[in-house]
Amino acid sequence: MSVPAPPPPDAATQAACVKVFAKLPVQLGGLAPRRTDTDSSFVAAWGNPAVVVRCGVARSSVFGTPQAAQLVEVDSVLWQPDPQRDRTIYTTVDRSVAIDVTVPAGADQPLPLLAPAVSALPALCTATDAAGNPGAALPICRPGK
Repeated sequence: MSVPAPPPPDAATQAACVKVFAKLPVQLGGLAPRRTDTDSSFVAAWGNPAVVVRCGVARSSVFGTPQAAQLVEVDSVLWQPDPQRDRTIYTTVDRSVAIDVTVPAGADQPLPLLAPAVSALPALCTATDAAGNPGAALPICRPGK
């Protein structure tokens, strides 16, 4: 399957992605791994249609815009969803390196299964509401932990 590769990583991005990919599950719930035709070692895929993880990507183009979807906190990882017609792309907003997960429409939510791997990188911010209250229903990413 064809998957766009993330940009070539600098040393810090490469080290971070190695940590994350070392902890990715071999099987994602009931989804078997599948091959991609990318030359990046920081792309993984499972199932058909595929759930795809890419490490070292650009931050979500919708992050910080008025059109931005709600941030989602899953097992202490903050994700910016970008809903599209046939899939949703979730991009981390609270880690030193951006990781995106493409989830096909109708697929089971894989983010809880991926959170342990993403948590290999320390959080750079915490989820709060606009007033700074933790555990908010409307989270934003605030520096500090």
